[in-house]
Amino acid sequence: MNRKVILCQQALWLLFACSMLIFALGISWQINKHANFLYGYWYQVLAIETVVSKHVPVNSQGKKDFPVNNANLAEKMFADIVTAIHQSGRGLAEISYRNDKGLTGKFLTNSEVIHLQDVANLIDGLTSLWRFNLLILVLLLTAYIKTAIASNIKNSGNDNQAINSLWRMPSGKQKFVTLLVVVALITIILMTWGFTQVFYYLHTVVFPEQHQWFFYYQDSLMAAIMKAPDIFAVIAAQLLMVGMVLILALDFAVSRWQKSIAKTKR
Repeated sequence: MNRKVILCQQALWLLFACSMLIFALGISWQINKHANFLYGYWYQVLAIETVVSKHVPVNSQGKKDFPVNNANLAEKMFADIVTAIHQSGRGLAEISYRNDKGLTGKFLTNSEVIHLQDVANLIDGLTSLWRFNLLILVLLLTAYIKTAIASNIKNSGNDNQAINSLWRMPSGKQKFVTLLVVVALITIILMTWGFTQVFYYLHTVVFPEQHQWFFYYQDSLMAAIMKAPDIFAVIAAQLLMVGMVLILALDFAVSRWQKSIAKTKR
């Protein structure tokens, strides 16, 4: 097999891998959403209570009465936000807490409600993207499966053989090299600018310019109970971990299918 065909195979597989990544991250997101993104666990690991205890008593938005030693309440506030942003933002302004005296207070400021509405809109858009990507993934899977079936049928046509060669799965080594290049590029970007700077830059690209998206702990209960951006880094990591398991399983299944068809040909 010549080098040009190998490069084309790798390019097509990279497209397939990207489509699988979007699919897998969508599934991973749903799994993590139903687990409240393991907020209770990260509350302990990231020592979020320390941030809450330090900054809530000096809150500048009149929310100093938020109970600072109540992990269950913080987890409930986070869960309420997660629920609302997955309902197109419905209920954000109504999220409230009860202080130690039994009085109820609004958890979010107007600026936070606007920001989280932007997040909800983004999630709605990404959901539409995920559904469109599902169609692309099905088409790519169909091409790989049809190639496996076609390879089991004797065909002397050079054009058909060339097409079938392009849609054969690359070897494990070729996949590794392709992924290594992509991972290296991402690593260089993160090492050069850092996760926080990349995270902040993406906010400037995704959200409306006139809408506030950065909140100081002393100004925001939301930022304090999330210890932003730390919690987003660990959530991103767990999303990728679950997503990678799904990707490897799907890629393994397709590769094994093609190999099993090839064996029956012999």
